[in-house]
Amino acid sequence: MKCSYDEMQKIMISAPEKTAKQLEEKLRHKFDVATGLIESPGQCEISAKIRNKWVPICRFLAEEDLKDILTMFEVNLEIKKRYI
Repeated sequence: MKCSYDEMQKIMISAPEKTAKQLEEKLRHKFDVATGLIESPGQCEISAKIRNKWVPICRFLAEEDLKDILTMFEVNLEIKKRYI
């Protein structure tokens, strides 16, 4: 089932440009994606707006495998949606 733009959950990706663009490309079909570009490749984060509050969903390094980041994001998002 596809969501309309108004129903899409908002997420914020804070990562270096290359990583942010890769994640945005993968997630933009399911989520309303915003990016916050950071200069250093240190700790990156994906947050989601849950019940009108921005909640950190996962933190990762820019060098981590994209598939691992996406898996961690999906699992953590489901857990946080249920308990927050």
